[in-house]
Amino acid sequence: MEKKYALPSVLLVVLALGLVILPGKNDSRETDPNLLLSSVTEKSRYLSVDQITHRIIENDPTLMLIDLRPTSQFKTFALPGSINISSDSILSATNIERFNQPGKDKIFYANADLTAEMVWMVCARFSMKRIYVMKGGLNEWFHTIIEMKPVPVAASSSDLDLQSFRNAARQYFTGAGQKTVVPASGQSGEKVTVTRKAPGEKSGGGC
Repeated sequence: MEKKYALPSVLLVVLALGLVILPGKNDSRETDPNLLLSSVTEKSRYLSVDQITHRIIENDPTLMLIDLRPTSQFKTFALPGSINISSDSILSATNIERFNQPGKDKIFYANADLTAEMVWMVCARFSMKRIYVMKGGLNEWFHTIIEMKPVPVAASSSDLDLQSFRNAARQYFTGAGQKTVVPASGQSGEKVTVTRKAPGEKSGGGC
C-alpha cells in the first residue's frame, strides 16, 4: 500500500471496526458491519484521476461527481459537472433521492482522500450502490492532469500513450492556447496557470 494512502485506510478500518463492535439500530437498509469491514479493505471503491478525467471529457452520462469541499472552495474551482454537497448532509432526503437515480456512478472527492472515504463508508453502510472515491482527491487530479511533467527518456509505449492523453486533457481544461513549461530534469518547473475555471494553486492539504 502506498504510504500516503496508509493513514486514511487505517482510519477507515478502525471506524468500520467500531460499527462491528458497537450495537446500533436494526435498520434493514443498513449493510451488515462485517461486510462493510470487508469492503473497506478492498480497493474496488477507487477510481483514478485518469479514469475520471476521461469520463468528464467524454461527457459520460452515468457520471455523478460529488464535491465534498466547502462551498467557498467549490465556487473557486470544481471539476466540470460536479455538485457540491456538505458531508454532514449526505443522508438528507434530497440527497438520498439524488443518489438513487438509476444508472449513475456516484464519485466522491475532496482535496485529499479522508473526507471522501468517510462519506463513502456512510453511504456503503446504508447500502447505496455504485459509490466510489476519486483516489487522491483534487490535489492528485491537479498534480496528475494539470501540472506539466517531462517525459521519461526510457518511457514505454503505454507510458507515452498515457502522457499523450494527459497532455490532451490539460489542453481541454486549460484552453488550447495555454502556454505550459516543461521543467528541466531534476528541477521544479512553473505551475500551469489554468485559464478555464481551474485553481490558481494546488487545493492544498485539506481532507
